Amino acid sequence: MKLPFEEENRKILVKKEASTDPKFGKKPEERTVRELLESSVICLNKVEGPSSHQVADYAKKALEVEKIGHGGTLGIF
Repeated sequence: MKLPFEEENRKILVKKEASTDPKFGKKPEERTVRELLESSVICLNKVEGPSSHQVADYAKKALEVEKIGHGGTLGIF
C-alpha cells in the first residue's frame, strides 16, 4: 500500500545544469563518515537520568570527535 503522495507521478525540475569546483566541496554521498560527522546534526532521544551535557560527552567519546554540543532539553513528554 502506498501513501497518497507516493501515488503521484512527479518530474524533477532542473532550472539549470551546473557543476561545482571540487575545491569548494563535494556531493554528500562522496563524503567520508568523518566529513559527515564534522558538519552534521544528530538527534537523540535522551532518556531520563543523565544530563544533556553528559550525553553530549558520551557521544563525543563514542564518535571520537574533537567538538560536540547540545541544544538543551525541551521537556519530558
